[in-house]
Amino acid sequence: MIFDTSYSDKEITRKIDKAVGQSFSWKDRWKMGGIGSRRMTIHDISEDYRKYVNAEHYISNASIELRPKGIIIHFRHKLQIYSWIMPYHSLQIQTIPYLRLESKRKFIRFDNPDNEKFISLMISLSKKF
Repeated sequence: MIFDTSYSDKEITRKIDKAVGQSFSWKDRWKMGGIGSRRMTIHDISEDYRKYVNAEHYISNASIELRPKGIIIHFRHKLQIYSWIMPYHSLQIQTIPYLRLESKRKFIRFDNPDNEKFISLMISLSKKF
């Protein structure tokens, strides 16, 4: 599910925390070596969610945030910031030949992600569910 997180909203924050858990503590972030990916270029996204990314003639980027029970994909469209919630129990990860994340029959595909360490950490966290 996608939320507009351009502005702080306690109800949206509560829904996100319920779905994927509250953000890791500073101590856990330090041990993990960080919980956020570098920016990655979006190559393709589910038809239902294309309205949330820039038109095809623009380059759209996103980053991934790890949470205890899932991931959040953050991206921008015009002046809006969106957060796509993907719980680990419904997350499918494909890494060869590109990074493809799928949850509840919706997907996003990134071209040439340069985040090998981060992707390995994400995969290891998702295997616990």
